[in-house]
Amino acid sequence: MNLFRRAKALLSTDEPSAATITVAQPPTIAQPQAPDAAPRHLLVPAEAAGDAESDALRHRAANALVGKHLKRPEPAAVDPTPPAPAAEPSLESTLTPEPEPEWRPVALAANRGKFFQSPTPVGKGFILEREEAKAVLNDWSIPYSDVVRPYLTSEDLAEDPRQQSGRWIIDFGQRELDEAGRYPRALEIVEQRVKPERDTNADESFRTRWWLFGRPRLPMRAALDPLKRYAVLGSLGRRMIVAWAHPWIVASNSTMIFAGDDDYSMGILLSGAYDTWARAGTLEGDLRNTPTAALATFPWPDPVDARQREAVSTACVTLYRRRSELCREREVGLTRLYSLGWPEANPDLAKLHRRLDEAVADAYGWDPSIAADQARILERLLELNREVAEGRRPYSPFPAAG
Repeated sequence: MNLFRRAKALLSTDEPSAATITVAQPPTIAQPQAPDAAPRHLLVPAEAAGDAESDALRHRAANALVGKHLKRPEPAAVDPTPPAPAAEPSLESTLTPEPEPEWRPVALAANRGKFFQSPTPVGKGFILEREEAKAVLNDWSIPYSDVVRPYLTSEDLAEDPRQQSGRWIIDFGQRELDEAGRYPRALEIVEQRVKPERDTNADESFRTRWWLFGRPRLPMRAALDPLKRYAVLGSLGRRMIVAWAHPWIVASNSTMIFAGDDDYSMGILLSGAYDTWARAGTLEGDLRNTPTAALATFPWPDPVDARQREAVSTACVTLYRRRSELCREREVGLTRLYSLGWPEANPDLAKLHRRLDEAVADAYGWDPSIAADQARILERLLELNREVAEGRRPYSPFPAAG
């Protein structure tokens, strides 16, 4: 049952609270307020997400309808001797139902191996405050920096002016217990704080390998190993948060990872096109950058020529640099930067976002005007996902390494 049929059922009740229903989506970072007309399709996640997740996210897809107000008609006044009953407006005349989506996006095979959920420690005892980590790292007799690393969370991405971590974490990677013993101070902390909790865990592997992260994400580690940096995406929140991180940094499980270090890819992730796609399947504007909800289904531009790639890269570098400068100058994180009078308070940054969005639109082969039109962006991305999934369009957006 789609949103409008559910709204119709609700509005037919006698509850005063059901008199008006509003479905709205806030503006994105890179886009102005969405146009008045709603998209023809509701973006929903891949079927591969699983029934429970798919059902939940399918309801969140209602957020793709922008600025629609649904009102129950007021009842006619009661007149004991009316000459003729006044005709009430019908629900059909006050509700404009959207058609059912013709296509539900699916995960694209070529996107595999590029996006990952960050590691899950399974045990708060792995995490160290700054001073405790400093004390361990200052023991120069042992290279503790091998296993004591900065720990970057979604909150750090959103609130820290430099998008840097505030805490640290002990991460033994896949070292066996005897190897972990080469870092005695770190292992002692984990044994005292993590092992007691793990000893009662129902998962046997968590109990027997208590010094290791519960979900270390080995494919992710292999993908990041040759890179000079990687992109971290805040997985929840009203703002699209993307930033670079050094491979030494461990991103928390509240984030997602893109295994790429080129400015072109960062430009696509910072664009209004990706933001629109990610936001379209959400509830009340909250972004959920899970592989099935957005990253795995998102159709990247392909093919892209050298000129288009360079244009996106250049726009991205300029935007990212200016964004970082403003955060440092004002000592604010990205959330505040994009909340305080945006975009009027930062016209130069807004202009750089528009330039990036137009470069990305060109990479897709779209007219520049589409860069500011969320409805048309969704329609085209949805059709592109379908063409790729059905084998009607070649799709290899990520060049092989080397």
